Amino acid sequence: MGLLSFTSLLLGLSVLQGPGTRLTYRIRVIEPAAVTPRVLASGAVSGPLDSDMRFTLRTDTTEIEALFQVTPVGDTVTLGGEFFTRRQVGRSRRGLPLWEEDTYRRVVRLAWSDTARIYPFGSAKGIWVELILEREFAGGEARPAEAFDHVDSTRDVRMEAVVRPRRARVILNLVRGDTVSAPRPMDMVPDEPPRLVQLVLRGRATTLVLSLTRPDPARSARERALALDAEVVCLRVARPADTEPLGTICGRLNNVGRQLPLPSGDTLTATFVWPGWR
Repeated sequence: MGLLSFTSLLLGLSVLQGPGTRLTYRIRVIEPAAVTPRVLASGAVSGPLDSDMRFTLRTDTTEIEALFQVTPVGDTVTLGGEFFTRRQVGRSRRGLPLWEEDTYRRVVRLAWSDTARIYPFGSAKGIWVELILEREFAGGEARPAEAFDHVDSTRDVRMEAVVRPRRARVILNLVRGDTVSAPRPMDMVPDEPPRLVQLVLRGRATTLVLSLTRPDPARSARERALALDAEVVCLRVARPADTEPLGTICGRLNNVGRQLPLPSGDTLTATFVWPGWR
């Protein structure tokens, strides 16, 4: 089982939840040593105040996955962590690795000036994680950002901001063969009323009804707890006269084009990106 303990005050911070507030998770992964503790990795992820942080630590014999969440409560903050662990406990008669799995959740309330020390392996003698929460005014920035310094290549350490987009910029193109229509950018909000869009390719207009939705709920407990679908949005595509959709395109806001073949022989390409600064 994991253990959360909280050490001395490091930074004087205060928080007011509202637009233009940016949250930063600063994290260090530390290994005890004979003389001085050794920093295995350090980094920071940031985003709007409702950002979560997904953390992964893997070795040859152990895997730790966690999702950290912050909930402001007046002058204090509630820090929650959902943990999934796998440990190699031996090998079978055929030499295959045997794994033990465990899940647990930790929640603690603390002042914003505190540093969280987290023992993901459940022992104060092993690797620990130091987590500092910072908040600053950011003039309406909403896009997540990550900075990472990996010192020890024998451990796979990852950290990423998890932000549920409140709106998305969707860039549309029609494609047929080597011909591509002019891009049609749109700012869309999940679950807003459907919008009528017309795209022109080779002088021929195609009218579509588009709506932005959230993906279906995750099926497994691990996917739900780690919010693996949090950054995903889906574009529902239909024709004006049809009750059934032509299809749905889902993806993260990562500037990667995704395609949907249409009955006309064209292919609709949708690229999801974070909207511009506000």
